[in-house]
Amino acid sequence: MKEILANCTEDEIRVAIVEDGHLTDFFIERLGEENVVGNIYKSKVVSVLNGIQAAFVNIGVSKNGYLPFSELTIDKADLNKTKFALVQVTKGPMGTKGSKLTQQVSLPGHYLVYIPSSLHIGVSKNITDEKERFRLKSIIEEIKPSTGGFIIRSEGAGKEKDVFKREIKYLARLWEIINKKFETAAGVALLHRDLGLVFKTVRDYLNEDVSAFFIDSKDEYEDTLNFVEMVSPKFKGKIHLYKGKVPIFEMNPDSACRSGMNNIEQQITNIQKQKIRLPSGGYIIIQEAETLCAIDVNSGKFTKAGSLDEIILRTNMEALYEIAAQLRLRNIGGIIVIDLIDMHRSSDRKKVFKLLLELVRKDKAKTEVLPVTKLGLIEMTRQRKTESMVNFLSETCPYCEGSGQVLSRETMAIKIKREILKLVTRGGESPVRLIVHPDIAEIFDEQYTKKIENRINRKIVIEANSQVHREDYRIILGN
Repeated sequence: MKEILANCTEDEIRVAIVEDGHLTDFFIERLGEENVVGNIYKSKVVSVLNGIQAAFVNIGVSKNGYLPFSELTIDKADLNKTKFALVQVTKGPMGTKGSKLTQQVSLPGHYLVYIPSSLHIGVSKNITDEKERFRLKSIIEEIKPSTGGFIIRSEGAGKEKDVFKREIKYLARLWEIINKKFETAAGVALLHRDLGLVFKTVRDYLNEDVSAFFIDSKDEYEDTLNFVEMVSPKFKGKIHLYKGKVPIFEMNPDSACRSGMNNIEQQITNIQKQKIRLPSGGYIIIQEAETLCAIDVNSGKFTKAGSLDEIILRTNMEALYEIAAQLRLRNIGGIIVIDLIDMHRSSDRKKVFKLLLELVRKDKAKTEVLPVTKLGLIEMTRQRKTESMVNFLSETCPYCEGSGQVLSRETMAIKIKREILKLVTRGGESPVRLIVHPDIAEIFDEQYTKKIENRINRKIVIEANSQVHREDYRIILGN
């Protein structure tokens, strides 16, 4: 059973897609932070840099956007002559980088994506039946306008001509409105804002497979009903206002109870964990860096019977199911390297590769997967439009500065001992007070402390204070 849950508050909107109690997709929209991906702007060309084959343009936000020459619909020589350009954001700002832009605008509908600058007609890779692909392309070729191309989305499978006619009319009209706004806007301006999170979820995820879409805000519920009435009226009966006393993400659906899954809020918390245990006893470790994500697969305490090769294959295949799910949940993009447990049989490596290809077909983000190497590595890329969920939900630790590590207790004890011996002169009546974190205080037991006292000929009083950072300490001489 597949359900969509929307939790709407004054600070943020969160949407969870759940299948049989498992969280498969998770999205957040902070109401104080505008998401620019998908927006279309009248932009001002700031500089054209032939050296990096790109232009920087002002779209009216704090950072200039980056427009590669490969994304132009005009000749790059005309960029210097063009004061304003119509652009769409394909990737949001990350760190110090501005948004990535394109002039090859795409306008997504529920069943189609309209690409005004193209004449191509494509079909989603998720529609695999060749007869259906041919039927759909024939319909679009018959009814499409003379300009512009279309991509038929997976939701278009099985649909008839009238459905596509209605959506083509809507998308063509939208493009006409955007162009009129471009002509009349005096300067840099937002021409088209992409849908909000709930509406976007309706557009991209509400289909025959979804049994229900629960929304816990009456206003958002009513707006969504009206939107569904316009774009997909047959799904109107799937939209429900959640009235439960328990917060929507904390309820335990029957399917979750049967599968032993925690409630959605607990599953969201798990997104930030580096180590994820597998049902068999193995586990994976996910480590995200700025430009690369490394995923390590370990057998742990795999308990199923079989030969060593069979155990390794089962662990790797079980890990890939979890990895594919985590890539979607965490919105991990860019270069991804998966370090599998070494497989000696080439047939096993082929099975693992085939499985991963099948799993990523369910992913709406564009992915490319290379075959398993002899070292057991899989290299892949995944389309990145916004920052990863881990980066969105967290910030760099001010203490470890992102390393994820602190000095060990033994290292800290030796460091403190060295500092005491350097600072404290031999002899003296008043004791030396040492204030440290409780974890470090455990090292300074009676025997360890006595050795230092004998060196400085002074009493040492240890004070454990949980308010002191683990890598900090205070040495107080005298009263």
